[in-house]
Amino acid sequence: MPNDEVTLVKICGTCRFHIETFSVKKDNMMMFSKETIWCPQCQSDQPEVRDVAGRQESIDQEVNSYPKAVPAEEITPAKEPASS
Repeated sequence: MPNDEVTLVKICGTCRFHIETFSVKKDNMMMFSKETIWCPQCQSDQPEVRDVAGRQESIDQEVNSYPKAVPAEEITPAKEPASS
């Protein structure tokens, strides 16, 4: 039987503090909300943001796997041999 639940994270829309993690059925999943939630970090009601749990960590892991950029070196023209 396939897993039909997704774990979501409620995040403060202002300071990005993770407030709550909960699981819902994929059929009942609502990623967008116009509601406000109490943020203990901001000490006020703030806009609610929902995200799939582990998504940001997965993105960070992929970005860190990219090759590191190295600074370009200046190309200097080759010197012509001295004529005798």
